[in-house]
Amino acid sequence: MLIKKFKMMKINNNYKYISAFFLLTLSLFLVGCEEEINDESFISNDFVSFSFDQSVDVNIGETIAVGVEVYASSVNSADRTIGLYLDDSSTASAGFSVPSSVTIPAGATQASFDVTITGGSFTSTESIVIGMTAEAGLDIPTSVDDDGNVVHKPHTINVTDVCPGTFVYLDITFDNYPDETGWQITSNGSVVDQGGLDAGATYPAERNDITGYSGDSLSLNWCLPSGSYTFIIYDYYYDGVCCFYGSGSYSLTTADGTVLASGGSWSGLSEETAFTL
Repeated sequence: MLIKKFKMMKINNNYKYISAFFLLTLSLFLVGCEEEINDESFISNDFVSFSFDQSVDVNIGETIAVGVEVYASSVNSADRTIGLYLDDSSTASAGFSVPSSVTIPAGATQASFDVTITGGSFTSTESIVIGMTAEAGLDIPTSVDDDGNVVHKPHTINVTDVCPGTFVYLDITFDNYPDETGWQITSNGSVVDQGGLDAGATYPAERNDITGYSGDSLSLNWCLPSGSYTFIIYDYYYDGVCCFYGSGSYSLTTADGTVLASGGSWSGLSEETAFTL
């Protein structure tokens, strides 16, 4: 994406004391009702659990660090390192990084780890689901269901991309010769993005810079900050994308349907439209 601001931001969960109390109550309940629990993996009175699930918004192009809290039901004289893994139920597949383990220090009942998330990789609200690897002598339940089964619940971070500027959408329907079409978006004479042109093309592009496309149409979108821009569309044979050799067209719009640029028929190498966001 086009916003290149990378800002590390720590998101901390403020439920530390509530979670600690929850875990303590849970462990006492499990100890008191041990004979009613239907979990063959129940091995001790030591439990470790994540805190509450989280939901975060992240600006497109920005990188944040989301702090995840982990709590233990009792103090141990040695460090306890617990493996972490990405659960198969995750819907997010890119734009984040989860560490392989978290360590609760000796004498402590709490630790935390960071999940690094970069905006722009999430097409909608997507989930990062993190599980704990069971360790010898340590149980990892978080709740008990109605049948008395210990439920090993992972931690979920729901992530939503946020555009701090304006979403802009480009749609081009090509004529019979898509290989003759290119375009640019510029701001103050500098190229913001371009396509169908040689990678080294600058503004304004030359005729020989046009590499064009294959296919019938093109759809792209960007998150653009406020500012002044120019959209330029090029045709190698100076006859636009309509209407001598097909009925092509183009439009540049915002999410609310505002038309920033549109057309299809022009004479000359290019057509330019200035717009402001």
